[in-house]
Amino acid sequence: MISMAEKKQSRKKDAYTIVLENIHSDFRVFGEGLTLVRSEVKGHTTMLQVMKEDLEMLKADVALIRHNQVTRDEFKFLETRVARLERKVK
Repeated sequence: MISMAEKKQSRKKDAYTIVLENIHSDFRVFGEGLTLVRSEVKGHTTMLQVMKEDLEMLKADVALIRHNQVTRDEFKFLETRVARLERKVK
């Protein structure tokens, strides 16, 4: 025959088992969510890497354009020279 103390301890074990199963289930759900977040972060990291490479290329192109850019004074001089040459050709 089972004593009252044994029944009480059995109920406590059952209650702890239920709580532990619930915690285990919550951790499983959390782990699945974390896997999705990691996947999203990995995708964003890849996109950012591509964007970084594109930006570096764009910076190099802009630097090259600025290096080869004509100043306003140079443009005015060239404009005057072209106008003079056009008058001579006519």
